[in-house]
Amino acid sequence: MISLAVTCAECGAAAEHEVGAVLVDPDALDDAPERAVYVAMSLTCPSCGAVDAHRVAPEVARALEIDDEVVRAGRAGLSDGTPIQTVSEGIELLRGRAEQNPGDALTWRALGNFAMRSGRAAAALEAWGRGAEIDGELECALNVAVDAVEREAPDAADRVARALERLVHAQNERRPLQAAYVAELVRKVGAPMTVVVDGDPKDASTIRDWSRFGEALAIATRIEVKR
Repeated sequence: MISLAVTCAECGAAAEHEVGAVLVDPDALDDAPERAVYVAMSLTCPSCGAVDAHRVAPEVARALEIDDEVVRAGRAGLSDGTPIQTVSEGIELLRGRAEQNPGDALTWRALGNFAMRSGRAAAALEAWGRGAEIDGELECALNVAVDAVEREAPDAADRVARALERLVHAQNERRPLQAAYVAELVRKVGAPMTVVVDGDPKDASTIRDWSRFGEALAIATRIEVKR
């Protein structure tokens, strides 16, 4: 962790934030040092509550020493190379792409994944929730189900059921792990449900060998949930 001194562009207040890692663009240190430092997590001004409105003073940027652990050299950008200055900018760019292609689950998944990695859980869950509404999208549905089970949300069982039925769309290399994860969600949620795996009904309340249940899910060609 390092203590990063910043100034809020909204209210002008100075603050220090403990951050786990920063990215420094060496090419910008001379031309635009105030834009050379990227923080991988959103920063909130303790004075006015502004999010990602921080500015790093040129002298602070130049004083950061590259160690390839806490301070890394490079230019921040999205997976396609689009440069960004803050987490909020990245989220807005990805949200714009998703809104332009609302039926493309990959755009919502990308937005949710980026937001969660950046400490913006609410934005991540909102994006995954949108993606989960698209037929066949497993990963967003699984992320939403995990959150619902952890919060003991009233609709947790419904979200788990949706993830269950979409396991047949999993990528082959990821399916065994995802099936085991979903089986664990069924166990945790503890709601009455019958899972029909390739025509074989399994009452969740009677399952004792959850590992074997997960293995059956991993190779099933058809999964149906009855509540």
